[in-house]
Amino acid sequence: MEQGKRKIAVHNEWDTLREAVVGIEDDTVEPEYVEALVWLDEEGKEKCRKYGGRRTASYDPDKVEKIREQLDNHVKNLEKCGVKVHRTRPMVNPAEKEFLNCVQRGNMLFGGADFFRVIGEKVLLLNSFRLPFRRKQVFMVRPLLEELLGEVQVIGEGEGKSYVCTPPPSPHYNREDLFLENGDIMCDGKNVYVGMSGNASSMAGVAWLKAFLGPEYKVRVIPLKKDHFHLDWALTLNKPGVLTYCEEALEGGVAGLERIFPDWRKIRVNPKDTAAANILTVDCNTVIVSEQDPLVIKEYESCFTNVIVEKLDVTIEFGSGPRCLTAVLRRDP
Repeated sequence: MEQGKRKIAVHNEWDTLREAVVGIEDDTVEPEYVEALVWLDEEGKEKCRKYGGRRTASYDPDKVEKIREQLDNHVKNLEKCGVKVHRTRPMVNPAEKEFLNCVQRGNMLFGGADFFRVIGEKVLLLNSFRLPFRRKQVFMVRPLLEELLGEVQVIGEGEGKSYVCTPPPSPHYNREDLFLENGDIMCDGKNVYVGMSGNASSMAGVAWLKAFLGPEYKVRVIPLKKDHFHLDWALTLNKPGVLTYCEEALEGGVAGLERIFPDWRKIRVNPKDTAAANILTVDCNTVIVSEQDPLVIKEYESCFTNVIVEKLDVTIEFGSGPRCLTAVLRRDP
């Protein structure tokens, strides 16, 4: 997809990152507990029940400041690597900020990877989230994304290039509805892998993705344990021939992984520190990781010449490591 000299294309998880979008802290509200959060541990469930629907700043203003600091530091590191970074803008329309509050109150607008997904030259504005409170972010993402795209292109226009929005699920929760979340998606050329815990993307979402991408792509499901959420907290493709994984999170364990990636070097993370698997490759020499697991960082240092370690403890508390924070617009081979 091109506008003058602008190019938007992503073919894998490791080509040189050129352009991305990172969100902002914008009136964060703790999510209320709903059935779709069954995967949380007991501490997480209790927190949702205690603070759900409350502005984070009302009971922990320091946490809000730390979110902002950690987001800004992430942006600085990307820019030092030569990445052009766009930031989202505050949501000002009350009707948008309160969207689906009758179903689940909450607000977290800095989970960048789930803003949109670029596969090849196809752009998916993501709106098929299992958690209702996350669906309001489409109103914040769409104006910026369409500004960056320069014009709206629909399926069938421009040599197979397309821009679409994933279908919104019903506010009435149905576990089998169409859900599709980028935290579950990994790409390696024409091979696309979708994590399936039953707590985020659904098989209906996978079917929609297959139909959208067409027969030139092979879409494969990677089963996850039922107490996990997204694939990128269990498996990340770091660079050609190298991946990070948490064996305990994968339904088929390492044996299932060997069948899909038989010749890849596999860096294993501790099941208590699965955030260590959520990394962002800037290029085949540079990776951004959280400080969660020093032993895994040493493994990354054996694969990358430049390992950038970020303090992301607060964004990780909200489920966002380096990959989660970054909506990738362009990677160049």
